Amino acid sequence: MSAPATAPPGGPPAVPDEPPPTRAGGRHWPRRLAGVAGILVLAATGLVGYRYVDREPTEPRPVAATLPTRPVTRSDLVSSVQVTGRLGFAGTYELVGQAAGTVTWVPRPGDVVGRGQRILGVDLRPIPLLYGPVPLYRPLAPGSSGADVRQLERNLVALGHADPAELTVDTSYTEATARAVRRWQHDLGVDETGTVAPGDVLTAPGAVRVGEVDPLIGQRLQPGSPVVTGTGTGHSVRLDLRLSYRPLVRVGQAVRVQLPTGGTVDGTVTTLGSTVQTSSSQAQPGGTAAQSGGQPTGCQGNSCPQTVPVEVRIDGPESRLGGVFEGTVTVVFPAQTRRGVLSVPIEALTVGADGAYAVVLVAPDGSRRTVPVETGMFTSGRVEVSGAGIAEGDAVEVPTL
Repeated sequence: MSAPATAPPGGPPAVPDEPPPTRAGGRHWPRRLAGVAGILVLAATGLVGYRYVDREPTEPRPVAATLPTRPVTRSDLVSSVQVTGRLGFAGTYELVGQAAGTVTWVPRPGDVVGRGQRILGVDLRPIPLLYGPVPLYRPLAPGSSGADVRQLERNLVALGHADPAELTVDTSYTEATARAVRRWQHDLGVDETGTVAPGDVLTAPGAVRVGEVDPLIGQRLQPGSPVVTGTGTGHSVRLDLRLSYRPLVRVGQAVRVQLPTGGTVDGTVTTLGSTVQTSSSQAQPGGTAAQSGGQPTGCQGNSCPQTVPVEVRIDGPESRLGGVFEGTVTVVFPAQTRRGVLSVPIEALTVGADGAYAVVLVAPDGSRRTVPVETGMFTSGRVEVSGAGIAEGDAVEVPTL
């Protein structure tokens, strides 16, 4: 038994402790249930009230998608023809020597020999390279005349051995020519005779990138022997152009050349063949020297299109090629030009209910209207458009941008 509770002095009478309520089995109810029971009683008597509000989840209202726009522009449109070709070094040279003697020096494959530089050595005598289309086929001395004399004088002036004010470049070998030759021979370290013999030089249209050297050092050389084969230092593309495209191409025409790297360089058509040939399904062998035509050729079964050969010179420095000097490239020939026309991205075109083309114009305030248009040239992702309701600077929707 517990002792009866006593009130503290001056306080309220003590309430004897009561055991907490129990449920069957002697287990005690939690004290907080007493409070819950009280709330239930108050609710039953109407002293406590509540309201249930049914709130649905709030979702954002859909907003109309804003499509990208692009302006209507006025410019020149150019359609084109693309032809695959083979990039390589321009020109193929095979130089034939006219000197007799023992070979004492040869260049290495890959060397580039320019005007006035040694390209062969015979009996310890340097054989320099001169530029020009005419090989030195005869001795030249005062009194000689001809195209080979003009060629020699041009080289002497270019090398700085003759003053143009002193030496007139023409077809006559004069004393002024002889003086310039002696100055040139002095710089070469050979006998200063003032005359030039056929075996004294080799000629080529320009600088030569050495490919192969035929004679070995120590080999006995005879006049008329091939000595060096190589190419020019520039680059060109050779291709087989379909005969039906020939009216679109002309010598001197500017073109674009697409490189394997993805870049492009400028080019100029230098030769346009007049001999029709039938394309083969395979390029001709020969590597850089042969400059085989591009693939594919468009053959269908045993039927191959007729073509003409075309060569395109690469313009600009070699560095623009990005280190790609040989390989398959694409030449883009402009075929038709439309000057000062309105155009939009091709993706801007829609088809109206009547099946005609239209575009959607977007005003500065965001309003939209569909305008029918007439289409013209399609090229480079754009299309020529015209119509009463469209003008330069208008904004058109382009759904797929």
